[in-house]
Amino acid sequence: MKKLLIVGAVGAIAIGGYSYANYYVSKEARKGIDQQLMQIQTQTGLDIRYDEISANVLDNALALADISVNDHLGEQIAQIERVEMTGYEPNKVSEYARVEIKDLTFSGAAVQGMDELKGENINVLSEFTYDEKSGDADIFTKLNAGKLADVEFSFAMTNSQALMAVSQQLNEMQQQSQQEQGNLQQQLALQSQMMSAVTELVPKKVSFKLANNGKLKALLERLIGEQGMTYEQFQQNAQQQLSMSPAPVVLREAALNFIEGTEQFEVSMQVPENTSVAEINQQMMTLMGKPEELANYFSLHAVGK
Repeated sequence: MKKLLIVGAVGAIAIGGYSYANYYVSKEARKGIDQQLMQIQTQTGLDIRYDEISANVLDNALALADISVNDHLGEQIAQIERVEMTGYEPNKVSEYARVEIKDLTFSGAAVQGMDELKGENINVLSEFTYDEKSGDADIFTKLNAGKLADVEFSFAMTNSQALMAVSQQLNEMQQQSQQEQGNLQQQLALQSQMMSAVTELVPKKVSFKLANNGKLKALLERLIGEQGMTYEQFQQNAQQQLSMSPAPVVLREAALNFIEGTEQFEVSMQVPENTSVAEINQQMMTLMGKPEELANYFSLHAVGK
C-alpha cells in the first residue's frame, strides 16, 4: 500500500511538473508572440490580437485561438479561429514541423471588390521534414479556399545541410536584431553563404496543383472584366500568345485546356538524380531555345482541364 502511495505521489509530482512546464512555456511563448505582433504592427499598421495561447513541451507545440486582425483604422479585416504550430525548435532545424491555419475569414476592406471571398473559410496546412544525415528535406503546403479553389505545392530536395545551417543562423540573427542593432556585415556574409548553399542544393521533385471548387471561374471572369475584356477575348489572346511562346508543347496545351475548362491545372518536374542547382543552371543555358529537350530533361508533366 505504501509503495502504491509513493508511486501515486511521484506520478502526481510528474503531472504537476509537466503542467507547470506547459504553463511556463505558454507564458514565455506569449512574450515572444507579443513582441512579434508589436513589430508587425509597427511595420505594417496591422493590429493582430488573440484570446488564447497554449503550449505543449512534449511535442514543441504552440496554439493561438480566436485571432483578429484590424487595419490601421481599427476595422477588422480578418478573423482566424485557430493557428497550430508543432515541432518548431528555436536552436536547430526541426526534423518535422507543421503549421495549420484553421478557418481564416476575410472581411471589411480586405474583401472590398472581392465578393468571391466573402464568407469563405480558408484553411492552410504546411509541413516540413528534414533528415540532417542525408540532407533530405520535403516541403508540402495545401490551401483550401472554400468554394474558390484548392492549391497544393510540394518540393523535395537533398544535400540541403548547408542551406539549413545558414537558414538557422539567419533566423537566430533576426531574433537578436529585434532586441539589438544587427551587424550589417554579418547579415551580408550570411546572405552570401545562402546563395552559395542554394547552388549546392540538389532538387528532386516539385509539383503544383490547382483545382476549382466552384467559384474560381467567376473570380477569373470578374478580374478579366476589370481589364476591359470578356473571358472569350482573354481566351483568344491567350491562345495567340501561347502559340508564339517558347514554352514546351505539353505546358502550352495544359495552360490552354485550363483556360477553357477552369477546372484543374497540374504541373510537376523531376530533376535527374544527384544534379545540383549549379548543374541545372548550366544545363538550362545549354538547352536554351530547345523547349522540348528541356521538358524531357526535367521530366515535365502538365495537365489542364
